[in-house]
Amino acid sequence: MSRVSVIIPAHNAELFIRESVDSALAQTHRDVEVIVVNDNSTDDTPRILREYGNRIRLLHQRNGSAAASRNAGAKIATGDWLALLDADDLWEPTKLERQLAITTSTCSYTNRTNIGSRGDVPELQSDVTTMHDGDVFMPLLLEGNFMTNSSVMVRRHIFERLGGFTTTLKNAEDWDLWLRIAEHHRVSYCPEPLIKYRFHAGGKSRNHKAMAVARRAVVARALSTGRGQALSWRTRRKIWGETARTNGWDAGQAGARLDALGHYARAAAFWPLAKEPFKGALRVCLHG
Repeated sequence: MSRVSVIIPAHNAELFIRESVDSALAQTHRDVEVIVVNDNSTDDTPRILREYGNRIRLLHQRNGSAAASRNAGAKIATGDWLALLDADDLWEPTKLERQLAITTSTCSYTNRTNIGSRGDVPELQSDVTTMHDGDVFMPLLLEGNFMTNSSVMVRRHIFERLGGFTTTLKNAEDWDLWLRIAEHHRVSYCPEPLIKYRFHAGGKSRNHKAMAVARRAVVARALSTGRGQALSWRTRRKIWGETARTNGWDAGQAGARLDALGHYARAAAFWPLAKEPFKGALRVCLHG
């Protein structure tokens, strides 16, 4: 039986951390170690975590980031696999068991159920996002990040070989890692929604300005790799256009009308044949 090390970064996570840890401890796959990295929490998070005693491995760090916390947890992990779980998300009890059963590669991810303040986002991620498996390098670049962090399980030796998460990125460090994995390895997909992804006001992905900067940095890094440099001029323009369109949609959702229009204009400049940037800009003008 493969041992799985679950890594949960926690910073001021008192509202949701208990649900998250409980869902990791309740897995039907029994060979599991749960590592929680408390990053200088000033709320009730440390007290809640101490209640678990030796049922979890508790690690403390100061003034780091979620990426640094995950890397720190991976350094003390003993499992064959690393399974990532954010402190505001939770797993279905069979998550690890089902994922291990279908994983034929060095990395896998699952479908998800959206919960919390999700607005008009559908309940099931696959209802709005195309999910891919196998060689996912190009889909990740052309379509954005469809691999939810809390659903991903990766071989520990692959994670270590790649150096883990890039800590210089303030956002989208998970997308960056998936692209670095996908450059050389195949990825397995489990269509069952085995995680619950929580939308809430404190989620960093809601910061559209920071996410736009991070998306551009991730794409630039991926296009500088061997596989990225081998892409045609047309494909690279399409990728940059889609990145700008995503930034436009994100800004529009945040009510930042001028930012959204600027992103959509850049998307159209990169790839004028795409209809979506023009439709997005029209929606912003009509409903902004």
